[in-house]
Amino acid sequence: MRRPAVGLAVRSSTLQLFRGPMREEDLLRLVWITDPQIAPAGDRIAFVRVIVDEANDRYATSLWIADAALGRPRPLTFGPGDAQPRWSPDGTRLTFVRSPEPGKPAQLWVMPMRGGGEAVRLTDLLKGAGSPAWSPDGMQIAFTSGTNPELDTPDAEAKKPKNAPGRIVARPMVKLDNVGALDPEHQDHLWVVALAADGTAAGAPRMLTCGRFNEDAPAWSPDGGRVCFVSDRRLAPWYGLDHADVWSVAADRTVPTESEVALVADVEGTIGRFMVGADGRVLAVGMLAQDPPRSYDQPDVFVFAPPFPQRTPRVLTEAYEFEAGDSSISSDQHPPRAGGSVPLAFIEGGAAALTVAGRHGACILARIGADGSVRELTPADREIVSGTVSADGKRAAVIVGSPSRPGVLCACDVASGALTPLYDPNEELFVESKLGKVEEVWYPSFDGQRIQGWIVTPPGFDPAQKYPLVLQIHGGPHVAYGVGFFHEFQVLAESGYVVLYVNPRGSTTYGQVFGNVIQFEYPGDDWKDLMAGVDLLVGRGFIDATRMGVTGGSGGGLLTNWTVVNTDRFACAITQRCVADWTSFWYGADFAQLTNFWFRGAPHEDPADYARRSPLTHAARAKTPLLVVHSEDDWRTPIVQGEGMFRAMLAQRVPTAMIRFPGEGHELSRSGAPSRRVQNQRVMRRWFDRWLQGKAAPEFDDPLADAPSAVPAGARARS
Repeated sequence: MRRPAVGLAVRSSTLQLFRGPMREEDLLRLVWITDPQIAPAGDRIAFVRVIVDEANDRYATSLWIADAALGRPRPLTFGPGDAQPRWSPDGTRLTFVRSPEPGKPAQLWVMPMRGGGEAVRLTDLLKGAGSPAWSPDGMQIAFTSGTNPELDTPDAEAKKPKNAPGRIVARPMVKLDNVGALDPEHQDHLWVVALAADGTAAGAPRMLTCGRFNEDAPAWSPDGGRVCFVSDRRLAPWYGLDHADVWSVAADRTVPTESEVALVADVEGTIGRFMVGADGRVLAVGMLAQDPPRSYDQPDVFVFAPPFPQRTPRVLTEAYEFEAGDSSISSDQHPPRAGGSVPLAFIEGGAAALTVAGRHGACILARIGADGSVRELTPADREIVSGTVSADGKRAAVIVGSPSRPGVLCACDVASGALTPLYDPNEELFVESKLGKVEEVWYPSFDGQRIQGWIVTPPGFDPAQKYPLVLQIHGGPHVAYGVGFFHEFQVLAESGYVVLYVNPRGSTTYGQVFGNVIQFEYPGDDWKDLMAGVDLLVGRGFIDATRMGVTGGSGGGLLTNWTVVNTDRFACAITQRCVADWTSFWYGADFAQLTNFWFRGAPHEDPADYARRSPLTHAARAKTPLLVVHSEDDWRTPIVQGEGMFRAMLAQRVPTAMIRFPGEGHELSRSGAPSRRVQNQRVMRRWFDRWLQGKAAPEFDDPLADAPSAVPAGARARS
C-alpha cells in the first residue's frame, strides 16, 4: 500500500511462462496454508495445510512443521480435521484441535515435540473445544466450549425428540450465516484443563464461566492467576453501537461464574483482538465508535497499562491515516478452513508493537512505535494473510499472498523486514498453469478523486486487439480488493476477458473519510467511481465497448443490480448473493440494524429513502440480460433478494436465469463445497461466453420459450 504515483502507476506480477491454461477445476488442486505458529525459540513453525478432499467434496486440514531457517516442511498429522496448533511456553509440546469428521465437534489434543510420542486427547465435550491457550508454566490450557453441563447429559441426548420443537425468541438476532440458528443456552464459555507430567490430562476440564454471554480469545495473565478474554456483556447489544471489552476471571475457580469477572480494558467502541505482555500491559486492536454512528470505523492499535480496569488507552495509531492491526483485503483464495490471524505482539522489549498496516489494497507487516510512528517492513505488493511472532520478538512466521500466489510460508526478520520463503504449496501447480498479467492502475473519478484498481489481461495480450471486459465489484461495502490471488479472475482472463477490479469510495485501506463517505448514500458516488474505471479502459483502446459484462457479490451484487437499472452499456450482468430491496433486507438479514449506520432510520420511518436506494424500485428501466447466483441457506442476504431481481427481470421479458445452491451460505465463492465453487465459476463463465462471445449455452434457455442465445443486436455503449 503505497501512495499513488503520478499518472497510471503500474506494477505487474512476475511469473514463469506456464504450460497450460488456468481452468475452474484447478481450484480442486490448490493447497492453502494458514495459522503459522512460530515456536517460542523461533526455530520451528507449525502451520495448518488445507487441501481439497475431492472424493468427499470437502476440505481436509492437517498440521505441518517447517524449520524456520531451512524450510523442509513435513507433516505432523494427517487430519482430516486438525487445526489451531499452539506451542507450549518451553516449546516441548503442541496442543491443537481435532475433528474426526466434518460436522463432529473438535476436541483438544496435545502432542510431544521432542523425543517422539503419540498425540493424546484432553477433552471429550459434547460441543467440542477451541481457541486453546497455554498457561505461563505450561501446566494448564485454557479454551472455549459451547458445552452446557446442565443440559448436555447422556439422558438429555437419549430423550431428544425426532423433530426439534418450535423455539420462542424475543431478540432480533436468531440466526447467523454459516452457523444457523443461534442457541442462547450454549454460549461459548471458558474452560481449563490441567496437564500431568506425562502430558496427559490431570483430571476433567473445569468450567470457569457460564451464563448469558459469550467469551472468546482466552489469554493468560503473566502470573498465571487469571484468564483474560473478549466479551460483550450487554443484555441487549443490538440497541447500541458495536462494543466488546477485555475481561478476566480467576483461573483456579472450581465453580463457574457469570458475574465474578473483572473488567480489564474498555474503549468507546469495540476490541476485537488482544494480547497480554510479560509486564502485564495489554496490546489490543479495536475500533473507536462515535455517536451518531458511522458506517465504517477504522481499526486502531491500543495499549492499556495497569492498574486495571483501564478505560483510557494510549492509541498508538491515532495519527496514522490508514488501517492498523487488522486485515480487510478481499480475495477468493484465502484459506477456506482453519482461520488464522495477523500478527500482534510487543517487540523490542515492549518498546514497540508488531502488527499489520492496511494501505491501498495491501496488508503490510509494520512496526508501531511508542511515539505513534508506523514503519512498514514488508513490500506493498504483498498481503500478510496470517502470522505470529517469536517470544523474543525478533522473528516472525507469516503467510504471504500476492497476485500470483494464494499464500507462501515465509520467515521474517523483524528488524529488517526481510522475508525468507520456506514453502510454496502450489509451486508445481503454477509451473503447469498459465496466468494473466496483473497491472495496478490509479485514475481520476468523476470529481477528481483518485481511485485504485487492477487489470488482469489474458495470456498473450495484444493491446492492438479488442477484448471483452468483465468488471468485478467487491462486497462489504467496507472491504478492499488488493494484492491477493483471484482464481476466478485468472480463469476469466484465460478465457479471453480483460478483468477490471476496483476499490471505489467506501473501500477500506484508504482512510477513515474515504471509507465512511458513502454513509447514507450507498449506492451513489461509489458506483460512479466504478463507471469511471470502465471509461478508463475503454479509452485505452483495447476494450470492445459492445462486449462488456459486470458482476459482484453481496454489496457488489447490490452495485451490479444498480448498474443494470441505471445503464444499458453492459451486454450482460451476473448478480451474486445480492441485495435488491433494502426494506426486506433490513427486516430479514441475520444481523440487527437497529442503529442507524446505513440509513437515518428504519424502513417504516423513512420508506422513501429505502425505496430510492433499492434496485428493485427502478427495475422497470433494466434491459441487461441478468444471471442471478444465490445460495438457499444464505442468511446474510437471504435468497428472497436474488429471487426479487429474477422475477422483476422475467416480468419485463429480459433474458434472465438463476442458479440456486442448496446447502450453501453467503460464503459460497470463498469457502463453499469445492464442487459447488467449481460449478459456480463455470456457470458464470458460460453466461459471459454466451453474451460477450456469442457461444451457445442452451442450459440458460427456458425450454418452453424461444430465448435468444447470441449477442443481442446493437451496441451497448451508452455511458
